[in-house]
Parts: sequence; C-alpha cells; structure tokens
Amino acid sequence: MRTSCRTQNGVRICHLDFSNIPSEAEALVAVVEAKGVIAAEKPGTVYTITDVTGSRVTSKIRTALHDLTTHNKPYVKFGAVVGLTNIQRVILTGIIQLTGRRLVAATSMDAALAAIMAEAGRT
Repeated sequence: MRTSCRTQNGVRICHLDFSNIPSEAEALVAVVEAKGVIAAEKPGTVYTITDVTGSRVTSKIRTALHDLTTHNKPYVKFGAVVGLTNIQRVILTGIIQLTGRRLVAATSMDAALAAIMAEAGRT
C-alpha cells in the first residue's frame, strides 16, 4: 500500500507515497489505491502529504492525478506536495486552478508536515 493515514497531534494526515514509481502502470494503480483510502475517511477531516520524489509524469498520470485531486476534494481540508520537479510544479499549479483545491508545494517532508500543522492550528 502506498497510501496510509494516521493521526498526529490530533490531526488526521494521509500520506500518499508516489515516490520513485518506475512505471506509468504502477502510478495509475497507486492513484486508484489512494482514492479508496481517502474515500474511507470522513468528509472534510483529512490533510494530505503527497510525495512525488523521483517519479515521472505522463499525460495519463497527469490526468489521473487531476482526477484524484477532484475526487479527494470533499475529504481533504489542505494538502502539501513534496519532491516536485519544475514541470510537476507547473502541473500542480494547473490542478489547483482547475479543482480549487488548497495545496502547497513543500521542499521536504518536514516542511510539508509543518505546513499542515500550521494550517490545522497545531504549531
């Protein structure tokens, strides 16, 4: 499983580990898995950290990530994305604009967690 959820300092955080995925097929499976995990959470209660370090983006993966972001909107309050390349930053910006989601690019897992805790008022 590449997606898991935990509660930290009273904040429900789902970690989507999309790092170092070697193939488009595996990436698409990971996205489907993430949808199921997120959908099992209560609406409006989850924060996400998505790690895309070392993974590539194809047109199909970009479309799947857009769909995932749209799907997750009722469940997720705020999210941080780690490991973005320059092109992935552009894609993230487009996804934010199209979905209206509240997402930020973070430079590290620690920075992502800090952003989530600040957003949740738990700093």
